[in-house]
Amino acid sequence: MTATAESIADLLVTLVDTPSVTGNERAIAELVAARLAGGGEVLRSGHGVVWRGPRRGRPLVVLAGHTDTVPPQGNARARIADGSVHGLGTSDMKAGDAVMLALHETLDFERLRFDVAIVFYDAEEGPAKANGLGRILSEMPWLAEASLAVLLEPTDLQVEMGCNGILNVEVRVPGVPAHAARPWMGRNAVAEGAPWLGEITRFPVTPVRVEGLEYRETLQVTTLHAGGARNVVPGEMVANLNHRFPPDRSIEQAVARVRALVPEAFGFEVVDQAPPGKVCLDHPEVQAFVKRFGATVAGKQGWTDVARFTSAGVPAFNFGPGLAELCHRADERCPIANLGVAYHQLAAWLGAST
Repeated sequence: MTATAESIADLLVTLVDTPSVTGNERAIAELVAARLAGGGEVLRSGHGVVWRGPRRGRPLVVLAGHTDTVPPQGNARARIADGSVHGLGTSDMKAGDAVMLALHETLDFERLRFDVAIVFYDAEEGPAKANGLGRILSEMPWLAEASLAVLLEPTDLQVEMGCNGILNVEVRVPGVPAHAARPWMGRNAVAEGAPWLGEITRFPVTPVRVEGLEYRETLQVTTLHAGGARNVVPGEMVANLNHRFPPDRSIEQAVARVRALVPEAFGFEVVDQAPPGKVCLDHPEVQAFVKRFGATVAGKQGWTDVARFTSAGVPAFNFGPGLAELCHRADERCPIANLGVAYHQLAAWLGAST
């Protein structure tokens, strides 16, 4: 039994038409759990669902993907046009989820080279602390025994290794509030921070090579707030710095790097953080996958849960049918042909006769 690109596209439409904005994943968890029933063990963790296949003493491979999406932008419903499935979450990452479900429903897991677990988790698009995979790994420590994990994040069928780490830092520029008619009685926080803002917003996008793969270090001001009334000199300005740093650095090193770019007189608080994903290109099974399919290998610029797996000691890589450049956009879509290629390559690599 095998799936076709068209049958996986139909499944993707069903997943897209099941709303699952972060924090509202109950309905899609129920749908996934129902489709996973049979042929193995279905385990639940909040709005996460894990399927554990027959254990035969083979190396364990984990296939994983998140089920939540960002809020819709007029694209809540799926439609098929121009050889693609269009709609919210088609690339990020319900296309990967659809491929995982198709693999579950068509493969003979007794005949594969590996024992297999399939993980669908919630809350990936929100703060790192609430990410459902962290909870699942804590509740099901046997997953950390896996020899390899594959995240079906959008890669356009490339093998993307590791991922950048993330810091979000709140910088508070102090001032003294005053009536706008008497500004000399205060100190305008915007004026105090303007020279620094001029410098920090010119932070260059910097290519960094790790194990021969390129990652790009970035630092962006993503939110900026000052003042509360039109006739009051603002007494504080708050800027959020979003820093993406390559896999050759620790969180501590990244914090120190950003701290050095902020004047000591300004407040500095790390409000969210996620470590980078380790580059596991030398893993024999990763090499086997790349060689077998002639896959293009690249570094993963966006953060993915490869980082969470590698932090738990499980080698991992990203490979999926979605298009990363369309993530979180109103015109998000996934080519139907990519669904079939991802399915057949993963099935063949796992050892199925497809």
